[in-house]
Amino acid sequence: MGFIKRAFLYVTKKRGKSALLFIILLVMATFVLTGLSIEKATRVTQENLRYALGGEFEMAPDYSENNPYYKMETDDEGNFAINTKMPVTQEIIDKVMETAGIKSYDGMSLCLVSTNLDVIPGTVPVKDKYRDYVYGRFVTGTENSKFFRDETLGLIEGSHVPVEGGHVAVISKALAEKNGLKIGDTITLTVDDGEKTEIKIIGLFEVLKQEQAYTNVNSFDKLENQIFSGIQAYQELMSDYAAGYQSVVFGVNDPAQLDEIVAGLKQNDAIDWRAFKVETNNKTYQAAAAPLEKFQSLITTVLILIVAVSAVVLSLILTMWAKSRVHETGVLLSVGIRKTAIIGQYLAEVLLIAVFAFGLSFFSSNLIAGQIGNSLLQAQVQSTEEQTAPQDDNGLDIKMKDDANQDDVMINGDGDGGESVQKNAPVTPLDVAIGLDNMVLLYLIGFTIIVLSVGVSSASVMRLKPREILSKMS
Repeated sequence: MGFIKRAFLYVTKKRGKSALLFIILLVMATFVLTGLSIEKATRVTQENLRYALGGEFEMAPDYSENNPYYKMETDDEGNFAINTKMPVTQEIIDKVMETAGIKSYDGMSLCLVSTNLDVIPGTVPVKDKYRDYVYGRFVTGTENSKFFRDETLGLIEGSHVPVEGGHVAVISKALAEKNGLKIGDTITLTVDDGEKTEIKIIGLFEVLKQEQAYTNVNSFDKLENQIFSGIQAYQELMSDYAAGYQSVVFGVNDPAQLDEIVAGLKQNDAIDWRAFKVETNNKTYQAAAAPLEKFQSLITTVLILIVAVSAVVLSLILTMWAKSRVHETGVLLSVGIRKTAIIGQYLAEVLLIAVFAFGLSFFSSNLIAGQIGNSLLQAQVQSTEEQTAPQDDNGLDIKMKDDANQDDVMINGDGDGGESVQKNAPVTPLDVAIGLDNMVLLYLIGFTIIVLSVGVSSASVMRLKPREILSKMS
């Protein structure tokens, strides 16, 4: 009689032990499979989040003495201006885009311009000089601009400023209506030194989301007064300087590789890196991914603990049962059956039960995995939020002079409204599903545990000599 047949007969005869072992293996498999499915769902959610949110880095001229192209000019009144002979041009952008992993770019130069338009008033007064001033935003196409990408602004008529730019403009519908303007009309932009340029209106936008940074502001910083145009108009206004983009934000496919991508970019010798600085920014991804990363680490730890506890519990139970089978072992040895065949029988007994217990765990895990996973995730998210301190807002700094009236205002900043507070993004609930890969991994882990447990439990008996076993029988 082979050991497999003996194992089958033992399992069917010892129904109580078999049932108990079935329950133990089912509980073990359910917890292991639940852990595996939650870990997989967390990993998939992280991957989806990475590609959904992306990451970015900003490239801008280095306005410091480290830049050999840096220049500071001061006029007779003590006013100063800083510029560089090597700005971020389209040629530089094209060289950057050759780097693998970069998917998009958003370039912009910001300039206060006079328009002779009747602008929409802000809540903060300005000097008479700035009554008709607005911010000209000279961009690499408005479709690429963060204002339109994040739906702060929405194009409602006409077309976007194209990527190639030109002397064209997109303005707000509110500003157009206030001044009787329509698509096809032209606007004259003028800077302080008298340089002018004409731009043609090709599109109208409306403010979809009134961000706080653009609410309590002066007139030229209101979103409704912003004028978007191509870089050519900026270059014409700044004809005395090497005019390019003041800042270009590059988007990457995978924020987890952001540092690696930037490091690879800086190996590009075609770019004179003395002229530029690069700052990475994957705060959005990090804020959203932080709870998931901690949660995945927690689940991995719990899973290892479950496997270890399962192995210990199963080894103890099988050891007790092995000691109770000394008589059976002695009889088998006395009729010439080898120890390896006896151990094979003990292993087959557990495996026969495990096959069915592991299969049934598919259904029991499906009942609890999703609920447990999302409950633990929400607890982790809440814990992360409680540990995250809010950041300060660095918006436009507009201060009244101590001895000034309301019409005399000091203006500092770049008009970009500063960086908004980065809060933890809401985490999408886990889509916990038990797949074939989870089941295969369960059987591999489970069978490994069983083999180790049977080996440990059999060692105490099998290391005895047949004579010692027979003496214990008596």
